[in-house]
Amino acid sequence: MKTQRIVAMLATVSLGLTLSVLSTQTANAATTKAIATDQRRANGGGDAIGSLRDEAEKAGLLIGSGSIKAMTTTSDGRPPNYLAEQEFRKVLAQQFNSLSPENDLKWQFIEPEEGVFDFKGIDRLVEFAKENHMQLKGHGLISSCCNPDYLTAKSDPVEFRAAMVEHFTKIMKRYKGKMDRYDVVTEALETFGGGLQHNDFYNVLGPDYIAEAFRIAHTADPKAKLFINDNLVEFLPGKRQELYDLVSGLVADGVPIDGVALQMHETLQGPPPGVITEMVNSYHALGLEVSIAELDVHTYDPVSQAKIYGDVVAEALAAGITEISVWGFTDKHLYTWLPGAKPCLFDENYNPKPAYFAVLDALRNYVQNRQQSAQAGRRSLQHR
Repeated sequence: MKTQRIVAMLATVSLGLTLSVLSTQTANAATTKAIATDQRRANGGGDAIGSLRDEAEKAGLLIGSGSIKAMTTTSDGRPPNYLAEQEFRKVLAQQFNSLSPENDLKWQFIEPEEGVFDFKGIDRLVEFAKENHMQLKGHGLISSCCNPDYLTAKSDPVEFRAAMVEHFTKIMKRYKGKMDRYDVVTEALETFGGGLQHNDFYNVLGPDYIAEAFRIAHTADPKAKLFINDNLVEFLPGKRQELYDLVSGLVADGVPIDGVALQMHETLQGPPPGVITEMVNSYHALGLEVSIAELDVHTYDPVSQAKIYGDVVAEALAAGITEISVWGFTDKHLYTWLPGAKPCLFDENYNPKPAYFAVLDALRNYVQNRQQSAQAGRRSLQHR
C-alpha cells in the first residue's frame, strides 16, 4: 500500500483524467441511501440484504476481505484491532468466507526485534477464521514497506538470506494448515513500470531475491499456495507485460509459484473491458491461478462506483477467477489516496452501499448462469 501514496499524487494523470472530472463528481449521501434502500427492498426489505458469502459458496468461490487488522499497535498509523468491535465481526463473518491481514504479517510488526515474534494479531485472525469457517490468506511476507532496521542493516547476502529463512520458517510452520496461501512478494515492480523496485531485498540479494523468496516459502510449507502480488497492471500495458515476463521467467526456471494476485485498486474508472480476461488467460496458460486480492473503488459517485465494482467482478468470474477479495469492507476503516472518496462496499455504519448490491448481483448472475449451463448439459446427456 505504500506505493498508493504515489498513486494519490498521479492518479488523475496516469488515468488520463483531469481535475474537471473531479469537480463534476460530488459525494451525494442522499443518492447513495436512496439507491441502497431500493436495492434492499428488492432483496426482501428490512435486513434482507443477501450475503456475498452465500452466493459465492453456491459456486465454490472465495469472496474475501483483506485489510483486516487484529494487532493492537497503532504504530502503522491505523486504528487497533478491528475485531474488537462486534458489528465488524458480524458483518465480516456473514458476508465473506475468506480474510487476510492488513499489516499484521509485515516484517516489522510480526518480528519487531530480531528473533522476537509478535503473533498475537495473526493468532486472533486464525481464531476468528476457525470460529467462522473461513479461509485465511497470509499477506505481506515481503512488502515494499515495513522492514525493520535490524534487517536493512544486513549487507552480507548470506546473512540476509539466513534471516529470510528464519523469518519465513518461523511464521509458516506456526500457521501450517491454518493459512493455506500467501502473497510471498508484494509490489516487486516499480509503481508505474520500469523494472523491479530496488527495495531492501533487491539491494542485498539482487533480482534473484524473488525466486529465493518463493523457494524458501515452499520449503517452509510445501502445501501452501504461493502468489506474487502487484498493482496497476490492468491500466498500464507496459507494466502488465513486465509482470508477465517476470512470472513466466519464474515458471520457466522451476520456481514454486502458484499464482498471480492482482490488487485492482480502481481510481475514478475501471479497467478497459477485456483486460482482466486477457491477463487471466495468459497466466492460466502458464498453469497458474489468478486472484483479485485488494479490490476497492475510489470515486465520488456511488453510481459509477457500483458499476465499476460490478463490471470488475462480473468479468473476473467469467474469465475463471475463483477468488476475489476486497481491500477492507467498511468505510469506517477506509484507506484512500483520493481525498473524500469512500471506496468500500459498506459505509461507516455498516450499511450496504450500491456497490455491495452490484457485487451481489454479479455473483448471483454468475451462479445462475452456471446452474443453467449445468442443467442444459444434463438434458443434453439424457437425450443422447
